[in-house]
Amino acid sequence: MLSGMYMWDLLGHDTSEGPLCSGAGNELAAVMRLTEPLLVERLGFIVHIVEVVSRMSVFHLEVIEVPTGRDWLGRRDIHGGVYWEARYRPVDPGAVYQLRVPGAGAFAAR
Repeated sequence: MLSGMYMWDLLGHDTSEGPLCSGAGNELAAVMRLTEPLLVERLGFIVHIVEVVSRMSVFHLEVIEVPTGRDWLGRRDIHGGVYWEARYRPVDPGAVYQLRVPGAGAFAAR
């Protein structure tokens, strides 16, 4: 069974400078709660969270993190909170991800 992991980046107003800070977590809600204060305190402009799964690289024979196509963008709202936008971007059609769907007894393709 493969489990998803969530990698995040806090970006400033100039995204060409790269992330201000970044990290990873096993639960989406925990990552969101961790990063929301960074946005509210205006330490960054946007948080980008990407769901990834671990795969073995056939080129380097090491474990790499491969995006599943699901990601979230967090931004400050006008009320002093954070607005989260869920997005789905199709991944390479040759890549098939088998993730266990919570509450389901079988595997489902994402």
